[in-house]
Amino acid sequence: MNKHSTSERCANERCANEPVAITVYVAAHCPTCDYAREVARSIREEYPRVQVQLVDVENTTEVIPETVFATPTYLLNGRVWSLGNPSAQKITESLGPLVNG
Repeated sequence: MNKHSTSERCANERCANEPVAITVYVAAHCPTCDYAREVARSIREEYPRVQVQLVDVENTTEVIPETVFATPTYLLNGRVWSLGNPSAQKITESLGPLVNG
């Protein structure tokens, strides 16, 4: 029996039946979160199959995961992918294989 959930495996490998989802946690007081919003927009444009959600930690009813302790934080399929804004290289290396097979 595989002890890893589907979302955990899909964070590291392409799963055809699972969508690729990125959640970006931001805050108004965060000096680099404006750029995080730009990164999210860029990911939406470049990778239309990726579901991108922006969550303002100060204005949400959503439960914030314990792993989100700073902003910006990026979760890829529910797992921490980047603390702070990812580089363009990290985005390409991580998302390219997931959405392009």
